[in-house]
Amino acid sequence: MKINYKLFMLPIMVLISLVYISFLFSSEIERLKSKIDNIYFGNFIPVHKLHTIKQEYNKIIVNSKSFRKSQKIIINNWNYYNNQYKSEQERKVVEKINNQIKNSFKKQNKQFYKYVITQVDLLIQYEVSAAEQERKVFLVEYEKVTNYLFYNQIFTIVFIIIFILSIILITIKNNNKMEYLVDKYKSDSITDGLTGLYNRKYFDNILDELINVSQQNNWQSAFVMIDIDFFKQYNDTYGHDAGDIALKKVAYLLDTIFEEEYDYVFRLGGEEFGILVFDIERKRLENRLKFLQKVLASQKIIHEASKTNFLTISMGVVVVDKNNYSLSRTDIYKLADKKLYQSKENGRDQYTL
Repeated sequence: MKINYKLFMLPIMVLISLVYISFLFSSEIERLKSKIDNIYFGNFIPVHKLHTIKQEYNKIIVNSKSFRKSQKIIINNWNYYNNQYKSEQERKVVEKINNQIKNSFKKQNKQFYKYVITQVDLLIQYEVSAAEQERKVFLVEYEKVTNYLFYNQIFTIVFIIIFILSIILITIKNNNKMEYLVDKYKSDSITDGLTGLYNRKYFDNILDELINVSQQNNWQSAFVMIDIDFFKQYNDTYGHDAGDIALKKVAYLLDTIFEEEYDYVFRLGGEEFGILVFDIERKRLENRLKFLQKVLASQKIIHEASKTNFLTISMGVVVVDKNNYSLSRTDIYKLADKKLYQSKENGRDQYTL
């Protein structure tokens, strides 16, 4: 059993990318947590402002001449502290001390300054205690979020693995089906006696499968109908034995050029041939057709009744893709025949796609 491992590259790359992104995301969350910790709790405990206030009160107590300067520093630092985020409970405590600070400048009493200092000390202790409590709450919430993200990442990775396995199973199934088709029809009853190519009976079966398999895999496949130009005139000029030799030469070229695993070459009858190609891009198909024309021209098979004086072929090509999966075998055959007719009308020795 042969498997095209290229089919698995995309889901595997997606899985690897997802794991890598998950790792980066987790690292970034941890880094963000540290930043939040520093920013949030740094603002939550602006005790350096409170310590500055204490220092300035002590300066006033020691030297009353520094009152104006210290008063300004105290007010600025207190306003900064007071404008920071405060919970409702904290706001009540802070408001009380705010009034005491304002009164302290009115009373200008050393004992009252000392009393305010003790209140500021209590406020510092309260800030530290409250911040520690808030941090515990924050860590609990952070743990919940990280667990939630972790389990979601695991779920996503498991889902991708299941998705990859399903693609592998479908691909193996389709490969088995293709191999079954090859094995099923490998017998003398499906080959043309003159050219050794597959015959029309085999063509009908494979064309049906080409439509079905292409639709199941969302492939772009192709049917190429080929006709030797002015073949009747060739037989009339050189005889039927020479005509049979020419048919064998063309058949050999087709079978040699279209020899990949899922290329199928047929003799449909008389001088008419067919090629079925599974899973091929339009540009690559055209390159192969041009190469076929080039190789045939290099053989220089004399045909005096032809415009070029050499044996040439005309082709009609139908691409089977999502735009025409609904067409029947008969519809596709007729469409290819119509395109072959266009090639002949346009001067032969060409293909119409």
